[in-house]
Amino acid sequence: MERKIVKAGLYGLIVGILFSIVYYPDVIIQRQSMGYSSYEVPLREYIFTVLRNAIKICFSAMILMGLYQLYKRFPKAEYSNKQFMWGVIKSFLIGIVIFIIIYSLISMMT
Repeated sequence: MERKIVKAGLYGLIVGILFSIVYYPDVIIQRQSMGYSSYEVPLREYIFTVLRNAIKICFSAMILMGLYQLYKRFPKAEYSNKQFMWGVIKSFLIGIVIFIIIYSLISMMT
């Protein structure tokens, strides 16, 4: 189990770095009244932004793999801990989606 969590963390870090390099621009373009202006983000700030996002993805991958391995260890039965855990995960995800929808609706009204 530990080996799979460490693998997920390593792969999450690599994918996080690649995703962050693609997603975060190193040149920011701003629209002004007379046209556009651009400036380069300092290298130190850019590297820390990329690493910060990659580490978040790495920890997320490790947590998800740990939950998946814990889920796989539960026995299969008609009424078991596996079904209870699946219900908790589904309700958590539904709650997050409802919260995001309500929050976005409230922010659009104000």
